[in-house]
Amino acid sequence: MKPGKTGTYIGIDFGTTNTAVVRITSDGAGVVTETLGENGNAPFASIIAIPKEGGKLVFGREVRERRLELSETHYIIPSLKTYVGSDREVVSGKNRYSGEDVTCAFFKYIKKHIQKNYKIDIKEAALAFPVDFSAKARRSLKRAAEKAGMRFTGFSVESTAAYIANRSSEEVYRAFRRVMVTDWGGGTLDISILDLKGTRVYENSVYGERTGGDDIDREIAYRLHARLAAKHGIDLTFDEMDAGNRDKMISMCERAKISFSFSEEDAIIVLKRYGPFGDAQITLSYATFKDIVVPIIKSRALKAISNAMKQAEVSASGIDAVIMAGGSSGLKPFANAIANIFGKEKVILPENAQWSVGSGAALLASAGGEYFLNDDLGVLLSDGTVYPIFRKNADHVGSKAGPVNFSLCEDAQSAHFIFTNKNNTVVYGKLNVNAKGFLQENLQLAAKIDEDQTASVFVRNRYMGEDYNKKIEINKLRFYYDLAGLPNETPSEDDFEL
Repeated sequence: MKPGKTGTYIGIDFGTTNTAVVRITSDGAGVVTETLGENGNAPFASIIAIPKEGGKLVFGREVRERRLELSETHYIIPSLKTYVGSDREVVSGKNRYSGEDVTCAFFKYIKKHIQKNYKIDIKEAALAFPVDFSAKARRSLKRAAEKAGMRFTGFSVESTAAYIANRSSEEVYRAFRRVMVTDWGGGTLDISILDLKGTRVYENSVYGERTGGDDIDREIAYRLHARLAAKHGIDLTFDEMDAGNRDKMISMCERAKISFSFSEEDAIIVLKRYGPFGDAQITLSYATFKDIVVPIIKSRALKAISNAMKQAEVSASGIDAVIMAGGSSGLKPFANAIANIFGKEKVILPENAQWSVGSGAALLASAGGEYFLNDDLGVLLSDGTVYPIFRKNADHVGSKAGPVNFSLCEDAQSAHFIFTNKNNTVVYGKLNVNAKGFLQENLQLAAKIDEDQTASVFVRNRYMGEDYNKKIEINKLRFYYDLAGLPNETPSEDDFEL
């Protein structure tokens, strides 16, 4: 085991709705956690307002608090994370803002705010990302941070980071052998099913679903707008409303949704100058709210959890505890559904859920050590066996493989590479490579695991030309982490190899 690292570590949870920044200070004997927020002890709101006629950008909670007002003169960009790695852009006068541009601007705002209010200059940080964040999105996020003057020094899955943050809490017993974490935020639901052995945390399953609180807000908006249109006899769909009015409705629906986390009293939706409807008011009951959100929970969230358990080959009875992180986990229908499946006694709602992921990312960076694979990654051969490219427990972030030569087993114009795990139960990706069709034709494969936990695999076929090669980037890999480097970790007999 390695000794605990000393120093200061920053963890960032770049969320769809909120972005949490946490500083961990370790002196080898203990850890001090400090939340670096906006307007007091609150995470940064992941939202930007871009002026339509040019001028300064507005960021964070100021936009959220003045959203209805600003929507008249600004383009409101909520859910910043959904822009990362995409081709979406905002055109404002002579300026064009890509997803990377707005993310960089947001990181600059965070960095400047923290430097001014906490006297901390963030130069390096560890980042937690959604399970299904593509390699393109991860690279774009990294570039945006670097342009803002920050370098990412470590990466981890959001749901796994949430467990690490809560590992030392009174509710998370060290006797647990298998824990499921659901991190449901504004845009994604991330699930980790973790096997725990002493100070080691094994990702038995990681699963991501692109659905979250934003989807619920929009669905409520569609339903309420339809009710309003029927009442006034105006044949105008929600999508046909201008962007500013759509934003007004979604903003008010989000407020109503949040209110139902604390009370089941009717929510009053008040809209000022809502297009041809003028000033309007709609009452949303909790019963109607449930009718809207329960189908989303069943068809998306619970299905994702079922798929994660299938991947881990475990049933609900095999889970010792369920840690529910993320803002959307506060939805009563979702919490009730989880309690019905796993048992109320197994459900753990972290006290500081909004800071969990950022804290876990910082802790993981402070623990040090390599991130080792928790499953083989290989190529499925024609005889049904799997040729390992990277091996469980042996290869890690930074590992390289190859070159390895493969040949065709039949006369064909292309070679089909299927990348799977050791038992061929998880297909990570497929790659087709052009071929001449000669049985002696060799295709050369090389691979590496990047620091963002993405495996990049390159296949070259010289018969198609010296410059011909194909590439596939594989995410959703599973790793294991040794937390023995944390000061509050006590090794057990599980930590020693016999």
